[in-house]
Amino acid sequence: MACGVLPSPVGRRVALVGDTHANAVWTCRVVEELAADGVDMVVQLGDFGWWPQSDFAQKVSQAAVAAGITVCFIDGNHEDHEHLGFHADLRSGERGRVDPVEMLPSLWYLPRGCAWQWHGVRFRALGGAFSVDHMARTPGYDWFPATEVPSASDAERAINQGPADVLLCHDHPSLGYRLKGLPIPEADERTSAQVRRLLAQVVEAIRPKLVVHGHWHHAYETERNGITIKGLDCDNTNRAVAVLHLDTLDLEDWAFPHSRPPA
Repeated sequence: MACGVLPSPVGRRVALVGDTHANAVWTCRVVEELAADGVDMVVQLGDFGWWPQSDFAQKVSQAAVAAGITVCFIDGNHEDHEHLGFHADLRSGERGRVDPVEMLPSLWYLPRGCAWQWHGVRFRALGGAFSVDHMARTPGYDWFPATEVPSASDAERAINQGPADVLLCHDHPSLGYRLKGLPIPEADERTSAQVRRLLAQVVEAIRPKLVVHGHWHHAYETERNGITIKGLDCDNTNRAVAVLHLDTLDLEDWAFPHSRPPA
């Protein structure tokens, strides 16, 4: 199992964060407050905000270093995937395409199919999704459609890493339920559903106990066939962060302390 040199959390709690959308004020505040709460590892679940025209990643890296915390992210559908892949290749050296890559100090990218272990818990990452909001996006600025959708090869890489306990993805797998939300055009729904079916194939192969995702900006939790699936909301909402207890795989919602309201 490839794991590169990804740091392991000192404690037994890992924070999972939904879409951050290059929101530096909110994201850096989350990093600071989680560190103050004793959490030393964060995994962000796509639509992080890796855009070359933005200094968001640099700000998150600086906040993480200052707080003594490590931040990891998977890719969503609104990253600049070509730029992200180019810089990941520059930094990855001789390691494989599924290994974690430290993009900036204390800021790690978890490529599609990436596998690692923390305190005996086996993780798998599989980012990417279809942009159901593409009509409101600008190609080349905040929409990069060429490689936004995970491919069959991405799924194969995830499966080839063997069984996992936790699958972290951007979209959710098609496991017999539908999320409530605004209707989308039929053609877009068909493409989006293809991604969810692909993720379901990965789930069937690696049999995780827990799946956590973002993308839909909808917080929920359900169970299907013994698998817990949890969706997280996005930046500037109260249900965008959950803390995973590695000893039990229990999840608890996390919010800003009442004594220090979010900026």
